[in-house]
Amino acid sequence: MTDALLTWVHDLMASPWVLVALFTLAAVDGFFPVVPGESVVITAGVFAATGQPDLPWVIAAAALGAFAGDHVSYLLGHTAGPRLRSRARPGSRRRAALDRADRLLTRRGGMLLVTARYVPGLRTAVTLTAGAVGWPLRRFTPFAAL
Repeated sequence: MTDALLTWVHDLMASPWVLVALFTLAAVDGFFPVVPGESVVITAGVFAATGQPDLPWVIAAAALGAFAGDHVSYLLGHTAGPRLRSRARPGSRRRAALDRADRLLTRRGGMLLVTARYVPGLRTAVTLTAGAVGWPLRRFTPFAAL
């Protein structure tokens, strides 16, 4: 049973479709963090040590997917942001939280975006929040790329 599973994974990693799957899983993981994007990327990286798939292509597919996923998350937040703000009454906890997030992103947005990547679930929360509070996309994009 274990040999059959390993053979199946090895055949899958040799397929050119693995790069499409890596891109897709890394992108979806950016806004739906229960998808095992990191696990698949690490597995592909381990298999890349055997030459199948090529490591530079694994890195490119995963990085581009993560970049795209961060932007989807940002755009989801950006779309919901005006509605969240309009429903947050002045003096309410929701309004205070949005204002606090806005101030924090204004002061330390780049650092937050980069470090949030390493805390499960926080990456999605920060990218959604950046969009929701209207943090400029031109400032968001370089840190998402980094």
